[in-house]
Amino acid sequence: MIVRGRQKSKWLRRAITALVTLAVFDLTACAPEAPPETGPPRWARRIVPFENTWRPESEIPAEPQESPAMVLWELTAFEPGSPPTPEQQAAADALLEDCYRAALEHGWYDFEKGLADGFQLMFEDRRHYENREYILDDRVLDPDRPEFLMYYGTPRGKRLSGFMFYTDEPLARGPQPGGNLMIWHYHVWKQTLCLLDGLVSVGVGDSSGRCKDGTPTHRSPEMLHVWLIDHPEGPFTTSMMLEPRLFRRLVEQRNRERPETRVAGDM
Repeated sequence: MIVRGRQKSKWLRRAITALVTLAVFDLTACAPEAPPETGPPRWARRIVPFENTWRPESEIPAEPQESPAMVLWELTAFEPGSPPTPEQQAAADALLEDCYRAALEHGWYDFEKGLADGFQLMFEDRRHYENREYILDDRVLDPDRPEFLMYYGTPRGKRLSGFMFYTDEPLARGPQPGGNLMIWHYHVWKQTLCLLDGLVSVGVGDSSGRCKDGTPTHRSPEMLHVWLIDHPEGPFTTSMMLEPRLFRRLVEQRNRERPETRVAGDM
């Protein structure tokens, strides 16, 4: 499953956006965030700090938020709680299986192979390994070109937990072929972050909120997890909270059910 962006004008839009943002930022370090990409109304729910209530996306505060360092919002274009249609369920199942297939074919269950293929630890992160070539291409939801691999540490080394997909534009909406099974999310940081092309984290802003490299912003692009273990909250859940013992059990369970995913240290 691949959703392609509009590459023809993509780089021009990014260049113009960056120039305009920097020009505005020279005038004030408190410049407001740009509005999200327009489209049908969506629902939003804050999950850091946790809030179970869904609200119209238009009610998300425009100013930077803190709790204490950031907040996290989930978004859906479908009525919250509405079950998937048969077509949406089939699309979600197909994406999950395509990710399993891609991870196996590319050898990404092996941490060293992931590194060799260009995935490197994301700035100020512990588990998300980014591939900048894939982040900056025009593909969305391409299992053969995931923007991130997620590896968790275990006593036997790093083990693959899943993929994370990005949109191909800073304010683009994440597609939901799986309906409410595929709920995207984004982060809003208290501190200014510096993003290359509005997508790749390359640093934090100075005391005035300005960036030496990249464009200053308080908002991340939208992203979607696809878990290649039996995450207790579902294969597309936003939550990264997995107690180490539970994670090891889930990897062992995957190895039993899909022995082809084993790596040398698990034998």
